Amino acid sequence: MRALLSVIGKKGSGKSEILERLIALLSRRGFRVGVIKHLMREDIEIDEPGKDTYRYRSQGAATVILSGRRRLALFTNLGEEIPLEGLLNFFQGFDLVFLEGYFQEGFSQLEVQRKESGEWLLKMGAANVFREPDSLALFIEEKLLKKEMELTQ
Repeated sequence: MRALLSVIGKKGSGKSEILERLIALLSRRGFRVGVIKHLMREDIEIDEPGKDTYRYRSQGAATVILSGRRRLALFTNLGEEIPLEGLLNFFQGFDLVFLEGYFQEGFSQLEVQRKESGEWLLKMGAANVFREPDSLALFIEEKLLKKEMELTQ
């Protein structure tokens, strides 16, 4: 069983920066961490013009897989969006999956705010407010990850 944590906040609030720091902190502690970033727009393009994979797709290949010894990239055209539950199948054996851009209720949520002074305000519920990622990572480990581990034992 893996824990899910939805990261929410306004554009420019620093969600990606906080995620980077939390991923590094939790990974160093031995947790297997993943991220699903959801975008509302339909024009997502991460492939580069001129690359073979891009050229194959531009000529009509519906799916192209770029496979290396340690990495895999899948480029495919979807008839419809894959539901979150389907995407989570890619995260078997993970301890924690951060969700960015998913606003459904039912997941633990981390709200990221940045004050004008640049100071962080990281909220997990009204009672749990943090000003820096290190203490938040400890809280996530104690309250979310260890709780999930106890449920699966």
